[in-house]
Amino acid sequence: MRKRTTLLVLSATAVALSLAHAADPSSDPYGLWKPLQGAIYKVHSGIISDRTPPTTRDRKLTVLVDGKTAKEIFDSIGPDLPETCSGEQGDRTRDKKGIHCSYTAQDKGTKDGPYRCWIGLDLRTGDSVGTVSC
Repeated sequence: MRKRTTLLVLSATAVALSLAHAADPSSDPYGLWKPLQGAIYKVHSGIISDRTPPTTRDRKLTVLVDGKTAKEIFDSIGPDLPETCSGEQGDRTRDKKGIHCSYTAQDKGTKDGPYRCWIGLDLRTGDSVGTVSC
């Protein structure tokens, strides 16, 4: 039993150190890793607007990103859809499977900016899932 506990502690320490190293952008020789700022997430059941807590059979993760990170994602998943949810002139929408991004012209001068992206994953299957709708 003592041997098993020691092995478990050593394994957990190795994983923690690996994750700490991976989270350090200075260890990335190509400079591709960036801190994720302006993001919040929710683990839930059903659709994102439901207030349903996750269950053992239905666990989804939705990440909401805004600011520069959302702009980078938005720019990467073009082209624009022909229509937006708002119908407002200047607004733009882009979708790719479980990623939905929007540009809201009215929010151009706000702190969070005009770009916002929702990324959805089914935590049970690993599949991407739709996150928001009009």
